[in-house]
Amino acid sequence: MMKKFLFLWLFLAVLFAACTDDDDNVGEIPTPEVNKVQMIVVNEGLFGTGTADISVVYEDGTTIWNAFERANGVPMGDVAQSITYFNGKYFVVLNGSAKIEVVEPETFKSVGTILYTQKGSPRFMVPINDTEAIVTDLQGQLVRVNTSDYSVVEYIPLATNWGIEKIVKIGNKLFGANPAGKGIAVFDVNNISEEGKRIIRVLVKDNTKTSKMHLDKNNKLWVLTTGTNTQKENCVFWNCIDPNTEEVVDVVEIPLLKKGNPNLEIDTPMSGGLYYRSDISGDKSTIYFSMNACTDVKNGTYQLAVFELNVDTKDTKLYRKTTGVTQMYGMGVSPEGEVYVCDAIDYTAQRGYLRHFQENGSETAVKVGVYPRMIWFTGNETVPVK
Repeated sequence: MMKKFLFLWLFLAVLFAACTDDDDNVGEIPTPEVNKVQMIVVNEGLFGTGTADISVVYEDGTTIWNAFERANGVPMGDVAQSITYFNGKYFVVLNGSAKIEVVEPETFKSVGTILYTQKGSPRFMVPINDTEAIVTDLQGQLVRVNTSDYSVVEYIPLATNWGIEKIVKIGNKLFGANPAGKGIAVFDVNNISEEGKRIIRVLVKDNTKTSKMHLDKNNKLWVLTTGTNTQKENCVFWNCIDPNTEEVVDVVEIPLLKKGNPNLEIDTPMSGGLYYRSDISGDKSTIYFSMNACTDVKNGTYQLAVFELNVDTKDTKLYRKTTGVTQMYGMGVSPEGEVYVCDAIDYTAQRGYLRHFQENGSETAVKVGVYPRMIWFTGNETVPVK
């Protein structure tokens, strides 16, 4: 009797797990003619568990939360950081596995793997010509890779503790943010080396390293930092850099108020621990970013929200309070100007949500993979500048 009961319990447990894990998946990956892909979500996965993958969200709302594993029969790897579309392929950078998976964009089959042959912590990738890209790394190096034969070309050593996280190519220059407050590194594409490195003293620190850098419609680079102003108030700063002169030409200062401050009002930004996330609109005129917004002046309470910055007027205002978001782990703005938030839920292996906060006040959500962190909209495919 006990064996029968145990068998029944195990059967129901497996059945329940299958229903909860795959309740929003389809039997087969749809073809583009049947259902068009709207966006790809990079799921970091829980560190050390090999649960990284990509989720595919289709225009009709269908979601495949583990598309790579479904297509290839094996897990993608450990700790996915970023995705880049280049030469008709997706390049997914996996920090924990020290590799880059090259993925066919319709079937999600792996067509190649760029494997590191020495220690590395790859983060983000930027193409520099038709066949090469630079990958940032936290191990005091940059890595040049061949995007045609999927190989490592060279490891470029930098100074001690000079890891680089986010990176942007502007013309023939690379701008890379050091996540430990050492500044923005600038390299000429034809001289990517420690000797050729210049430093802009814009200090990105731990809680702001998660914010992207943004090139606006005026060809200015915006970088988010935190610190104190002359009144010794905690602030968020949006630093506007001229890529030509490599100098800061403007700074937008946003005080973060605390309980008891006479200027505190409903919806004003408040101090509170968070990692900042951001993205820019398709027309490059508005930057959306996370801060805390006041919900009760008397009690000094707040909730996570999305604010917006107009790059022309330098004005900031509240876009939406992100009610229901437990842990904002990423943000994306679609080509149509719609704001999406990656909600990682908590520090466990349970799957997170992609939440869509529309300007009209409505909200929708789909369940994706473990620790969603980055969104790639299929309308963002571009050909790199040679």
